[in-house]
Amino acid sequence: MIANRPLVLRSNRFLGAALTDAGLILNEDLEAANEKVLQAVQKEDPRGANLLNILLYDLQKLDEPALIDETLEQHDIGVIDLANYDLSFLTETEVSFSICWSTFTVPFDCVENFTMIATAYYLSKPTIDFWESQFDGPIIWYVSSVASIADALARAETEIEAKSNEKKGAT
Repeated sequence: MIANRPLVLRSNRFLGAALTDAGLILNEDLEAANEKVLQAVQKEDPRGANLLNILLYDLQKLDEPALIDETLEQHDIGVIDLANYDLSFLTETEVSFSICWSTFTVPFDCVENFTMIATAYYLSKPTIDFWESQFDGPIIWYVSSVASIADALARAETEIEAKSNEKKGAT
């Protein structure tokens, strides 16, 4: 089930507008992608309800390095690949994986009250506002590729499942 459906729809709408405003996609590409997002939302598919995934992989209408460059040029954030990060912070919090998947955002660490969050949706104000409301204290933002976010979420879900199976086996 898709958690917080209005957030998912608004985040994708704002991201789409930012991508067209930056000249990264054409309006007709956005319209085609939006149709696929709505289909995924109706099917309750949080992984499919992701505009970037559709534009990058299904329609092949977005150049991800250009998106990352645009984000870094326009905003004061860093870039990160989560491949070698320990994701215990994510697995120990009560974060909705459905929202992580649909906004391609991963809170991955907390050091001295600073929460570190990686996202591929930094150009979507509703996404940023939502995640900033989820944590106390300042946030350090990073932009990341869709593949890096997807890999991190899959690893975290696998880790949670393994821990759950361990507990079931111990009882």
